Amino acid sequence: MKTVLVLAVLAAVTTSTAAQAATCKSQLSRAERAKGSAVVSAYASLMKCDADIAAQNFEKVMQNAGDAETLVGISMIAIEADQWNPVWTMIGKISDYNAQDHVAWLIGEKCAGNDKVASFLQGAYFGLRDIEFARWDDALVSCEAESFDTWMVGKIEEPPEKLFDEKWNAVATAFVQKRGAEGLPHLATGAIKAAATGGPYETILDHMNSTVEPELGDAIADDDQAALESALSTVAKGVTSDQARSVADRLANSGSESAAAALLSTIYPDRVQSGGGFHYGAVAVELAECKGTPSATLHVATVQDPGTRYLVQTAIDGPMRGMKPKLAKCKAADGDWPVYVTEAPMTGKSDLDALVKTVSEQWSSKGYTVKRKDEKAVVLP
Repeated sequence: MKTVLVLAVLAAVTTSTAAQAATCKSQLSRAERAKGSAVVSAYASLMKCDADIAAQNFEKVMQNAGDAETLVGISMIAIEADQWNPVWTMIGKISDYNAQDHVAWLIGEKCAGNDKVASFLQGAYFGLRDIEFARWDDALVSCEAESFDTWMVGKIEEPPEKLFDEKWNAVATAFVQKRGAEGLPHLATGAIKAAATGGPYETILDHMNSTVEPELGDAIADDDQAALESALSTVAKGVTSDQARSVADRLANSGSESAAAALLSTIYPDRVQSGGGFHYGAVAVELAECKGTPSATLHVATVQDPGTRYLVQTAIDGPMRGMKPKLAKCKAADGDWPVYVTEAPMTGKSDLDALVKTVSEQWSSKGYTVKRKDEKAVVLP
């Protein structure tokens, strides 16, 4: 009996669908024949007659749209009727990439005053595959709606728990384009969360840098640079020391060495000296030929830095090369003495000894007779 009932219901549905299709035959025929701007009104009539039939025939109708505005028109009819799937995939059926971007942008602009468009784009995040969703990136930028902005912020502050997610990255890229430096606090929150959960930490740091990128040929605005330094410092204080070092490296590479140096105590809290500052190890290599024998004297010193520099190499080159030569009676090699420095502030004398060993082995392997000469500490101002 149950089987019979099911078959009866299916038969009734099939009959009803067929009947409805027959009822909408004229609207469908009109929509299929319409050209240019007439496509919009014809498709609206078909949608009013039967939304499912209209959705099933969206691709046929879109072939008759002669311009972007007409295509946007029929897309909006489908979106208003909650027939999202054919519109989601429509972008990928446009062969010209510039046209894809233009149509997506125009649909995104419809967010203003129309919550259904914002819901449509949010639904695409969950309903589409990575590459399909990425095609809607321009719509993510042009969509101006409070509910959509709130949704984007939520995505930025709660990044996925994996190193890269293409859909999330499309949202983040659009967010940066929309908000610029104003979005830095939200990106900082997302970076700290990503650092703790195995998420796209480095990618978010890249996005943070992108928020202040100037136009070609321009310099970063002072206010933007200050906002970036503040946001990155917030991140550094909320992550592990290794992750904070990545932040400091980025600051130093962008020219903000003082901001990077300010993070040294966060990165190396156990290496701050009792009076403040840090100790580094340095080796200057004096090279000469003594009675036909290639000789190298390693001038070894501890470098005391007040902690105002993130990179001490430039500051120590002069003092280390100014050490009193030990091979003055030999034929000195051309060029400045090579100077080496520990990669990070020292934890103790063993770090300096390790550097000396490395440098000694390097020059010994080149055939030099190597000797060590310990020097007084170099105190940087």
